[in-house]
Amino acid sequence: MNSGSGSGCSGDEQESTSSAGKGKKSYHRHNSHQIQQLEAFFKECPHPDENQRRQLSRDLGLEPKQIKFWFQNKRTQTKAQSERADNSTLRAENERIYSENLAIKEALKNVICPACGGPPFGEEERLRSLQKLQMENAQLKDEASLF
Repeated sequence: MNSGSGSGCSGDEQESTSSAGKGKKSYHRHNSHQIQQLEAFFKECPHPDENQRRQLSRDLGLEPKQIKFWFQNKRTQTKAQSERADNSTLRAENERIYSENLAIKEALKNVICPACGGPPFGEEERLRSLQKLQMENAQLKDEASLF
């Protein structure tokens, strides 16, 4: 352990502290064996309890704090990767829907009235036509009730 650094890191590779950077934390790079073990444990249990962290720290020769922070960082990294993947999927879906929307809008410009073969009804014409049909329907019901 480094005396005086206050970081709790045992260090293979440590960042040197210059006079301008006093109080700056030193960094520890885990070796490939440690990372491999941490990764394997993370796959089984991304939220180890204190006893599991203590056991890992003994097995790997790291401080319990280092284990705790490694798991916090790994969960954050995993969440960020998942969000990026989700965003990419959503972006692609959004582009597909946008293109489909444009195609539908373009197709609507070329729609013709099935009854007369003329241009399609606008909203006002559609409402007037609907009201007319409703009135005719009511009139036919009245006539039918006479028989």
